[in-house]
Amino acid sequence: MNDSKKLANPKTSPVGEGEVDGPPGDRRLSFSDHLDELRSHLLRAVLVVVGIAIVAGIFNDAIAAFVMHPFDVAKAKLAARGRDIGPLTYVDITEGFFFYFRMVMYAAVLFGAPYAIYEIWRFVSVGLYPNERRAVMRLVPFSVILFIMGAAFSYFYLLPLSLEILLDYGDPTELRADIRSDSYLGFFIMFSILLGGTFQLPLAQIILARFGIISAEQQGNHRKGFIMGATVAAAVLTPTGDPVTMMMVAVPMVVLFEIGLLIARRTKRSPRPDAGEAT
Repeated sequence: MNDSKKLANPKTSPVGEGEVDGPPGDRRLSFSDHLDELRSHLLRAVLVVVGIAIVAGIFNDAIAAFVMHPFDVAKAKLAARGRDIGPLTYVDITEGFFFYFRMVMYAAVLFGAPYAIYEIWRFVSVGLYPNERRAVMRLVPFSVILFIMGAAFSYFYLLPLSLEILLDYGDPTELRADIRSDSYLGFFIMFSILLGGTFQLPLAQIILARFGIISAEQQGNHRKGFIMGATVAAAVLTPTGDPVTMMMVAVPMVVLFEIGLLIARRTKRSPRPDAGEAT
């Protein structure tokens, strides 16, 4: 191994015999140095999230209107059928305050996530080879788009439909819907994260195929098992348990699987960074 490959850095230790040099730009830091560097990246990410939270607090009424939209849609559909659903309520003295506080923090984390991911990427990327960095840079925007698509699917379709079905259970003369604000907000956040995560499926398939963990052919051979698993997952993810809502979750998962399979078949397996280095 050429001495020119060894990295000179006051924080690094010399490369010992038998050790393999890392990617270009890699630094050999001590454990405490790694912690200090990670702390600085995380601190910047936290400060950005806090700054966004302060701005979001100024526009908390607009954020509340956005969060309440699926509930209002479900209420309007139920009202057209003669079932009156009142506004959200709270019991504890501080519950109303924390409803807005959680909304603001959720918005801050959501909009601050791209920068936080960027800071984590800066910390991790120094340990990656150039081809690995290029692969990640292509996949990250794809991941963000998929998450937004999943959250939008939940916001505009699945969440209003689930609320409509859930709030229509029972005899209105015997059961009165009295929905707590904390319960609804938790329901809203859970659905957004679950569907955003579910829409990452094609990305996972591409990564598995690219790095030779599970090839596209192997994924295709397990299509029937995945369809069954998607049906079971839809039954777990949807609280209503009715076939319509389950199909609204299961069918997009199967479609995403087929899209991921199609792209995975066109994805070349990533060569090992040390391939061809036999000397």
